[in-house]
Amino acid sequence: MAQRTVARWLGEGLGVLALLLAVLNVAGAQRNRALQADIDAQQPNVQRGQTFTNVNNSVIQLMARAAAEQNDAALRDLLASNGVTFQVQAPATGSQG
Repeated sequence: MAQRTVARWLGEGLGVLALLLAVLNVAGAQRNRALQADIDAQQPNVQRGQTFTNVNNSVIQLMARAAAEQNDAALRDLLASNGVTFQVQAPATGSQG
């Protein structure tokens, strides 16, 4: 009789534990869905930021090229004050033979 009581308590305890774990699993899944929705909502901002970065890099390259080609000290100083440095490469000379 005592073994049946222990087995019954053990069975009920494991049943309650399984139910509790199932409830926690459902709650965790709902939280994950909410977090995923937040991330999905922020994704367009990340993509816009990447686009702005690409445009920014292109503008900086064009400014650096203009500063080098026109030997524009003011533009070179503006770029340098914002952390952009560059070196002018000598034009390639072809050898004829």
